[in-house]
Amino acid sequence: MVICHWSLVIWANDTVFVSGGVQHDGLLDRTPVMYHSNSYADIGVNWQTERGTFRELRAKTRLEMNQWPMPGYEADFAGHGIGHLSVAAAFTWGEITVGDVYGQFGSGLILNLYEDRALGIDGALRGAKIEVQPYKGIRLTALGGKQRRYWDCYKDQAWGWNYMQNAAIGADIEIAVEQWSKQMQENDISLSFGGSYVSKYETFDTIIAKTDISGTYMYNLPRWVGAGEVRTQLNVKGFNLLAEYAVKANDPCAENNYDYRWGHAALLSTGYSRKGLSVLLQAKYSDNMSFRSERQRVGLAGRLNHLPAFAHQHTYALAALYPYATNYSDRELAVQGEIRYTAPKKSAFGGKYGTTLTLAGSHIRTQQNDIAGEAYTDVHVELNKRISKQWWLNAMLMYQAYNQQAVEGHGRMIRSGIAVVDARVQMTPDVSLRGELQYLYSPHHEGQWCFALCELNLFHHWTLSGQWMYNIGFAPDATNEHYYTAGLTFTYGAHRANIGYTKTREGFNCSGGICRYIPRMEGIVLSYAFTW
Repeated sequence: MVICHWSLVIWANDTVFVSGGVQHDGLLDRTPVMYHSNSYADIGVNWQTERGTFRELRAKTRLEMNQWPMPGYEADFAGHGIGHLSVAAAFTWGEITVGDVYGQFGSGLILNLYEDRALGIDGALRGAKIEVQPYKGIRLTALGGKQRRYWDCYKDQAWGWNYMQNAAIGADIEIAVEQWSKQMQENDISLSFGGSYVSKYETFDTIIAKTDISGTYMYNLPRWVGAGEVRTQLNVKGFNLLAEYAVKANDPCAENNYDYRWGHAALLSTGYSRKGLSVLLQAKYSDNMSFRSERQRVGLAGRLNHLPAFAHQHTYALAALYPYATNYSDRELAVQGEIRYTAPKKSAFGGKYGTTLTLAGSHIRTQQNDIAGEAYTDVHVELNKRISKQWWLNAMLMYQAYNQQAVEGHGRMIRSGIAVVDARVQMTPDVSLRGELQYLYSPHHEGQWCFALCELNLFHHWTLSGQWMYNIGFAPDATNEHYYTAGLTFTYGAHRANIGYTKTREGFNCSGGICRYIPRMEGIVLSYAFTW
């Protein structure tokens, strides 16, 4: 969405901002003939003032019309009503929010409540949140409420959507040491410490019975489950270091097959940057860290925490053909690194306009049911270069190993090599043309793929695009099918509209290690977004 708003001065030094927007994504499916759509309408009012310690009042609401949603969303996602309603008051000493609240403690290892419309995630708590700054350099946050679980128009409905029969509460403290030291500020040094605690409560215990050689038995399920986290972060000019550790009490649930082991997670990230060079190295370990507000739920809804994937999020189609999804219930060890070097202009490697070279990789191992092994590996080198005033070039070579059994629960290891060439030319000040050629080689799964894209931008408002992907095959599961998309996009100010025709393969749409399955579909796609 594009954002704009209008404002009104009602008293001296007081200003009221009113903003909002609409978003519609639709598909006229060919088989069977049916129109699917996701629609949202947002509106917000913001009153800014200077009256004593009071500074701002914000009210937001969102209407969602997803009765027949786009393919691939979970069944409970379908519905309509008020998806968000909140009021926030800001003061010189902090902020109070009542209604639907979001929040993240640290890196999100024990709490990360957010909205992602592409994935169909809205993890808001319907309750309250308070943020306080009692002293310079100290920030305290506390929140609590019941978590959203899609829609239910027939039972336990509350202001438009059904909330889970549970409660979650949490508190966080962060201390910025540099705020107390003038010398640290003068030398561009920052040091912070933080800690948080989150607990969930289920209003009833579901009796789980199993039968084995010893007969039938029941689980003794805890009502309260708590999780704690500590962290520290150091920044010294171009160097930065983040360390974080989290622990979760025994939390038997459907996702971990009612495992009573405690959960643990550790994250370490370090980096260095200066002009022309940046280096990043990260590592993560997690074990049994599934933390949901309802123990029997699986899928995307009802998750309280978020574990970063530590796998590069590729945007090129074939590089993203086999994306990695974070393993929450089993053991996972992940390492990721990146080195980016930009050669100066007019140097031997940089040429007239400079050249950027990136070398990156990630390696992830998991242990499931006492079977440990490689789950995902990605090593790629990328070259970005401006050739002339009109031409830009980006090229990438990549090796990928994707353990389909570890990630999806079926299949085998898929190893592939991928090549990408992406070029853009500015033909006139008002016309540009961009094209992509991609090739994936693999003897496994569906075998070899090729991909081509052409995108013509006209007069800063129109974009005509087309793409084609073909499964060449030469592998056991090859389909030898063609997939294609053609579309026209118009943008003007805060408006964006698109119409096209698409035929896509089944696969996954992933963001940050969270993936939504998308079935094969073919039909006319329509979208429109406007924010005022």
